[in-house]
Amino acid sequence: MSGAAIPTSSLAPLLALGAAFCFALALIVTQYGLRTVPSWRSPLYTIGGSTVMAWPPALLFVDWRGFDWRAGAIFAGVGCIFPVVVSILSVRANERLGPAIAGAAGNVTPLFAVLGAVLFLGERIGPGQALALVLVVGGVALMALRGGTGRRQWSVWVLGLPLAAALVRGAIQPAIKTGLALWPEPLAAAAIGYSFSTLVIVSLVGRRSLSAGPPDRRGLLWFLAVGASNGTATFLLYAALGLGSITVVAPLVAVFPLIAVALSYLLLREERLHIVGLFGVLTSVAGVILLLLLQ
Repeated sequence: MSGAAIPTSSLAPLLALGAAFCFALALIVTQYGLRTVPSWRSPLYTIGGSTVMAWPPALLFVDWRGFDWRAGAIFAGVGCIFPVVVSILSVRANERLGPAIAGAAGNVTPLFAVLGAVLFLGERIGPGQALALVLVVGGVALMALRGGTGRRQWSVWVLGLPLAAALVRGAIQPAIKTGLALWPEPLAAAAIGYSFSTLVIVSLVGRRSLSAGPPDRRGLLWFLAVGASNGTATFLLYAALGLGSITVVAPLVAVFPLIAVALSYLLLREERLHIVGLFGVLTSVAGVILLLLLQ
């Protein structure tokens, strides 16, 4: 007797929550990798691992006969910036801030999208969006008050690392959408983008990495796991968006900092937040979800 099929309306939220869990897990696993591998070296393995993971499904499921060179050029150009720049900024933020605060502060991409629309497109924000912006900014301010966890202290400027990563994520989205309009193959977009990001990170730290000798095997495996977790999260996100609406999927994915808080509590005793920092994470995530729901 076969079981009943899960309706796509129910599957999309499950996939979105799976993506959120994998994004949060990558933040936690990064902390383990940083114990034996320096932060400058880690993107070499995370991006390389994601590239290796991206190509098999792209080769299997993408109709390469419909390749559009304009879209390919866009994906390649984006790959020279994303995810390589975001990976560098994110791992440094994770190292300095811890996974919970780095995840929450790096999750404010919708804030930059709204501000960009106001500044450059002349759009106006409604009362709900204004409240959401206040929550996001207020949450980030609360995170800065206590300098993170009890054992970790950092300057306010360090928050610029995940905020800059969020800005880059927001900036590349119009380019990706333009490329997908020309050639609607998100798996190909990911594979091409990751490949060019790999070339960039190899050009930046490849020679230094070779001269530094082989990495610690445990650290290498941890960061390959980070790349696999981020790659899985990306695929789950694409699948969720293919089955459900953005208004359902995006807010669910945006809760990943809260999952990171829970995983930190369970797996990283030294990363537990002060009550003020925890309230800041909750406030910022609530603001991001409200912004997403109002878009």
